Amino acid sequence: MSKENRGKISIHKSIKKKNKDLKIIIVGDSGTGKTSFVNKYILNKFDESYQATIATQFNFKVVKIGEIVYRIQFWDLAGQDRSPGTTKLFTKDSNGIVFCCEVNNQESRNNIIKWKDSIQQNLNLETVQTIIVENKCDLLGEKESDYIKDIDDLKNFAEENNINNCFRVSALNGYGIDESMNYLVNEIAKFINFNDEGENEESIRDTIALSEKPHLSLRAKKKNCC
Repeated sequence: MSKENRGKISIHKSIKKKNKDLKIIIVGDSGTGKTSFVNKYILNKFDESYQATIATQFNFKVVKIGEIVYRIQFWDLAGQDRSPGTTKLFTKDSNGIVFCCEVNNQESRNNIIKWKDSIQQNLNLETVQTIIVENKCDLLGEKESDYIKDIDDLKNFAEENNINNCFRVSALNGYGIDESMNYLVNEIAKFINFNDEGENEESIRDTIALSEKPHLSLRAKKKNCC
């Protein structure tokens, strides 16, 4: 191999190392606020006029961990079906999963098991990082101390179902949104870098530097308030 060709390959590897694409899917029952959660994280906006997603929705955001830029694609699946289900296309190549449920709605939490079972039909969950976000915690009270009422029940649920972590969040006021996503993206980064390059987890920074301009794709048509 010529020196010229070796140089080209080296440059290609350098570019590849510093830019990685991630895919995160978010699933849960209709009305749990999946779309509002994603939009709060990406745009720091909450719009009460958002309506239920009736098709898969795509959103994008760029984050930086250390020297590596991660281009994150969010896939938001319609949740209005009574029987939770996912498709092979929706789950393919996923790096992370957000299971969304709603406080004061035990059924939406229990249905996470059904969503998980559906995903496992198309995706090896040992290769992805998973979290639960229990949305609308602002309904539990006016103080942040109210938001963690009975949080141990949620933690036990996550542990019993082999889900990596869980968070109480509010798409309305932003509580827990960045914390939950920072955790998930960092865990994905650790997993990817450890498996791709054999790096120690300590080499991955814990703090995410967000890009100044997130990207938002066209949304699918919607109906019914969520």
